[in-house]
Amino acid sequence: MVLDSTLREGEQTPGVNYTPEQRLEIAIALDEVGVDFIEIGHPAVSEDVFRGMKLIAEQGLNVELLAHSRALIEDIDYVLKTGVDWVGIFFCLSEACLRKRFRITLDHALEKISRAIEYAKDHGLKVRFTPEDTTRTEWANLKRAIRLAKELKVDRISVADTTGSTHPLRFYTLVKKIVNFGIPVNVHCHNDLGLALANAIMGIEAGATLVDATVNGLGERAGIVDLAQIITVLYYHYGIKKYRLDLLYRVSNLVSEITGISPQPNYPIVGENAFTHKAGLHVSAVLKDPRFYEFLPAEVFGRERTIYVDRYAGKDTIRYYLEKFGIRDHGIVTSLLRKVKSSREPFTWEKLLEEARRVKE
Repeated sequence: MVLDSTLREGEQTPGVNYTPEQRLEIAIALDEVGVDFIEIGHPAVSEDVFRGMKLIAEQGLNVELLAHSRALIEDIDYVLKTGVDWVGIFFCLSEACLRKRFRITLDHALEKISRAIEYAKDHGLKVRFTPEDTTRTEWANLKRAIRLAKELKVDRISVADTTGSTHPLRFYTLVKKIVNFGIPVNVHCHNDLGLALANAIMGIEAGATLVDATVNGLGERAGIVDLAQIITVLYYHYGIKKYRLDLLYRVSNLVSEITGISPQPNYPIVGENAFTHKAGLHVSAVLKDPRFYEFLPAEVFGRERTIYVDRYAGKDTIRYYLEKFGIRDHGIVTSLLRKVKSSREPFTWEKLLEEARRVKE
């Protein structure tokens, strides 16, 4: 399963602040993709965030809705007012956090967590509990917290690689140990070392049943797992075909337009160059059979393959465009290719057509 956190983790990207209407628009688009959960925000942040969350909850979407919350009764009261069914309660239990950040003992921290979970449960909420910075928290502390969560009938535990620092093999081992407690496990993987997707996959292999992601990989610092990437991995490597791959590019563009942040051109699946071929040898092979240099078919994602034209082009690149232009005089291929290779600038199809007509004359 997939939880999209574009509206919570994604909004922690510097410069990103959604209006209530934008929050709703993104939620509707994610529901159409078919994600299982949407983390729609942290209602205690501001009145604007709260209003947007309430708008979504009133929409009657098919997806499960979850609100983020500190282990505080007042935060949970905000969550209850939004009308969602799930609350995600988080608290850091590492010795460093307990001593330097909160200045409390582990026993005191567990009491706070227990009160918050019991309050949420008593008020009809399903609970996901996250021991924040799970991967750097001492196992003795984690073990006590997870046992408590099980006693309190928490619905899900989230294993958070909050600083994106964990090696995938170590992440696998940790998730496996937590899965053995018998509570359904989420994984929330940050991308500081570029390992978010790898860690998420190792989490799945260890028995986690839900992965947190955001559109375009938005989030604090280097962000978290990208939604399009994890859904595509689930489709091609795990046979999970319930998500709308053909809508991933559209939702990426929607979020880019709203946030003003676009993926890098070489970003997988939704980047401008994700289905673009340049080198002449590659183009020649792909035109014979796309499988030579493509694993993912562009059309599955509502996209088209593009052929880039510059001095790396070969004769098959030129022939490809001449045929698209309806020019059947292949005698001009060599002359046209010479023009392309002598230029330091790329050729748009308009420029190539203009040059083809000139050479043909």
